[in-house]
Formats: sequence, C-alpha cells, structure tokens
Amino acid sequence: MRVPKGAPVAGLLYWKQKFPFLNRFQRPTMGTAAVGGCVGLTILGILVMIVQPYVYNDYYKGVQAHKRSLMNADREKLANGLRPWSDPFKSPK
Repeated sequence: MRVPKGAPVAGLLYWKQKFPFLNRFQRPTMGTAAVGGCVGLTILGILVMIVQPYVYNDYYKGVQAHKRSLMNADREKLANGLRPWSDPFKSPK
C-alpha cells in the first residue's frame, strides 16, 4: 500500500515499512489461525498442568502429609514382610 511521504502510518503497515522483510509474509487464512490457536491453547494447557505442581508444591506436600496422617498403619506393616530399612538391590549374604 502506498502512503504519501510524511503521512502518519499505524499498525502493521508501520512495521512493514520499517522492516521490509515482513512484506514476504502474508496474513494467515482463517483456518490456519484456528488450527494455530487450538494447538497453542492445547500446549498452554499441558504446560500449566506440568508446571503447576512444581510451582505450588506446598499445597501438594500438605495434602500428602494429611493423607499419611489418616493411615492407620506403620511402615513395617505397609512393607508386607519386606525389609523396609535395607537396600533392595544389595545382594544378600
């Protein structure tokens, strides 16, 4: 688009004039934008589910401590006869 010299230019046209390599890129179609948006939202959702437990780990530690306090068994009982305090990969002598 041609604009008279000295006229104010806003938006994408300003950046295209400032950086001419942007002229090679065209506006994406509606379908491309929809697919890109769905992929972006899916990646963002998965990222939030993976990162949130690492960031807010105090909540999960509290829940785990509460659940363990409700159990009515000690470690020896939960080990089902195995040696709970020894190394399981150590060869027996």
